[in-house]
Amino acid sequence: MGENHTGSCLCGAVRFTTRGALRGVVYCHCSQCRKQTGHFVAATSSRDADIDIEGADALAWYGASDIAKRGFCRSCGSVLFWKHNELDTISIMAGSFD
Repeated sequence: MGENHTGSCLCGAVRFTTRGALRGVVYCHCSQCRKQTGHFVAATSSRDADIDIEGADALAWYGASDIAKRGFCRSCGSVLFWKHNELDTISIMAGSFD
């Protein structure tokens, strides 16, 4: 059995739990990641089937390109997720884990 990991946005309105193995942390410094965060992004990922997200009302998605969207908290602005439109995985910002 895999390990569970929990995390949230800064204000706690959006929370998530992952089950099982996470991808190693990767770093992205593309122009969109830099614009969204003011720096580079450090993220891991989980299969869609292995993550539960609570607080859907506070979670906003921005269609950043034709291939992906970025998830963030409407209340505090925390950057949380990056989701490719055609893959069954979701990238999770490493700093959002408890």
